[in-house]
Formats: sequence, structure tokens, C-alpha cells
Amino acid sequence: MNKKIISLVMVAVLGLCGCGSGGKKTGSGQSSGDSAPVTSSTVESAGLDSFIELANYKGLELTRKVSDVTEDQLFDAIDEDLNHYRIDVPDMEIDNLFWVTMDFEGKIDGEDFVGSSDSNYELKLGQGTFLEEFEKQLIGHKKGDHVKINVTFPDDYENKDIAGKKAEYDVDITRVSVALGEPTEDWTRMYFSETVDEYMEGKRQEVAESNEKQADDQLRTDGWYQVFDNSTVLQYPEDMLATWTKYCEDTYARYAKSYNLSYEDFLTEYGASETSIANNAKDFAKTYLVASAILENEGILPASEQYNTRKNELLAGSGYASEEAAVAAGISQENIDMTVRYYLATDIILENATIANGGNTSGEEDAEAVSEEEAAVEEPAAEEPAAEEEQAEETSEEYVEE
Repeated sequence: MNKKIISLVMVAVLGLCGCGSGGKKTGSGQSSGDSAPVTSSTVESAGLDSFIELANYKGLELTRKVSDVTEDQLFDAIDEDLNHYRIDVPDMEIDNLFWVTMDFEGKIDGEDFVGSSDSNYELKLGQGTFLEEFEKQLIGHKKGDHVKINVTFPDDYENKDIAGKKAEYDVDITRVSVALGEPTEDWTRMYFSETVDEYMEGKRQEVAESNEKQADDQLRTDGWYQVFDNSTVLQYPEDMLATWTKYCEDTYARYAKSYNLSYEDFLTEYGASETSIANNAKDFAKTYLVASAILENEGILPASEQYNTRKNELLAGSGYASEEAAVAAGISQENIDMTVRYYLATDIILENATIANGGNTSGEEDAEAVSEEEAAVEEPAAEEPAAEEEQAEETSEEYVEE
């Protein structure tokens, strides 16, 4: 039902390790799309030294910068809570900016289609999430209503199989709720058992802790790229490129399916190509070679206790009880192994680096760091008159007071 594909920026990374640059120039002058030869020799048979010239990874000079908590960050964190912890208004008629929880089933010419049905779906009206024609037919209804909705998909709809076609939906409204415009004493006590002042201070602390983590993540990335960029691939193992090419293709295919697109249409929409996939595969191969060379120098083997301990920490941090659970959820063994090697390698880089405290920054650079690509593919919010938003906020506040 989305009007267009939501942000696909996560696909650019293809999973981990800051890879997938698609041919960017590195500090050594080598790009991921370089002309280093491809060989049928393997790392196991020829050794890592035959494939990678490893840059110095000890004694790097790095700077850790923590962003100050900005009002925009605080607003976004509070707004997320307000939209999650909403106020039920079962007796009110649905209007713009209300939240509607619903079960729906759609058909075209009496037949189901991909993405036509869902249950317990939460929709905020007026945000451009669903077709405007669909959302308008919910206005005026209440919790418990059964609604028949008819829409015509635009001719340029991203799923070409249903573009231009008429669909009929059976919708059961199971909840109607609204988000407050700002925290109130009743709301913070209801959901957090705190006063407004206590809630605001706690939320500011949460954002500060998030900024600290982002500083740590950026420090790890900076250290990695100093080594990655200045290392040189001597030749690429053919079997390794094949593995990571398949990984990239499988990742794109999975996202294409989730957005009801063909593989070719997805590549076109995202701006990818077989060339960029080949470059991504080279980036993955180089990441593996650089990380593995560091681990080999330090005497850390894949079967070692240090390797397994870090692997289990990373799995647990991602919500997986075991490697088997991660694989069952669709995470490939190659992805798991690459992730462990990357984090072990960057642990070593950071342990041996000189790290200066860069002090706090305004956070404006982070806010402005969104790429043009990301901005281009994000779902635009529908423009709504300010009066309508104020009306929804006033309505929710009145309901709480009652």
C-alpha cells in the first residue's frame, strides 16, 4: 500500500562493516573497482600475503567526538514516545492525524495479491503512508466499524502488476487513538510513572547516551578506514568474489521481494547495476582480507576462544541466542564470520591507537550528513494545514482531561 518505496539506504551497506562503497577511492589510490587481477588461487592455498598488502594498524591517531544533545534530537525522541504511547479515543470519529489500528483484506477482480492483507496494522492518517484515496474513506468512522474501501492504484505505482488496477478492501477498525502534541503530567504519570520534569530529564539522558554510543561507533569506523583505505589488494580470490557477489544479489533479491518488485525493477529503482554489485563484492573481499590479515598477525584463529567469545557477544547483542538461531533467521554464515572478523580487527586497532578527546560538537554535522541518495528516496510526508494538527493535539488533550 505504500505510495513509493521507503528508504533503501540500509541496502547500500549490504549488511555490515562499512562496505559496499561501490568503487570509492581509497587512501592508497586504489578503488573498490580497481584492476587488481582475479585468480583461481585461494587464501587457503596461497596465504593472505599473496592477496593483501596490509597497512600499519597500530599506533593510529584518532579523535573521539561526542555530539551535544540538540533540541531536534530531544524533540524526535519525545515525538517517538508520543506516537507510541497514544491515547485511545474509541468514541470519536476518525480524522486526519488520528491513528487507526485495523485488519484489512484487499482483492483485485476477486483475487488476492501480494501485500493485499494485514492484521493489527497501525496507520497514522495524513502522512502519505497509504494512498490518499484509501485514507479518506476511513475518516468519519469509529472503532468497531467495518468499512469497504475502493481504490485505484496509480498508473505509475511501483508494483507494476497492480498499477492502474482497481482494488476493494474489507477493513475492520480495531482501535482509534491519537498522539498528544507534547508530554503532560497525566501522560507521563500514566505511561512512565514520572512527572513531566523527570521524564524530560530522563529522555535527555537517553539521547546523551545514544550520542556517546554514536561517538564510539564513529571512532571504530574512523580507525577501520585508516587501515582499509591504505591497504592494497594484490589480487582477488575468484571463489571469494563469487561468494560475495551471490550475497549481494541475494540481498537485493530479498528486498525486491519485500517491496513487491522484480529484481530488475528493484535495481533500477535503487540505482544499482551489475557493475556496482561487482564493486560491492570487491569491497567485501577486501574487508575480509584486511580483517583476516590483522587477526593472523595477532594469532587469532576462527576456532579460538577469543573468536567464539566475540561472536557470541555480537549474536547476543543482535538478539540471537545462538549462531543456529541467526542462520535460521536468514543471516548467512559468511555474514556472521565477516562481522566477527571486522569487530575483532577493529578491537585491535582501537586497543593500539592513540585516542584524543575531541570534545563535544553541536551535532549539526551529524544532522547534515544525510546523503543526497538517502534524501532522494525517503517517503515524503503529505503536507497538511497546521490547523488540522493543532486540532488533533487539542482533541487528545481534552480526552485525557476527561
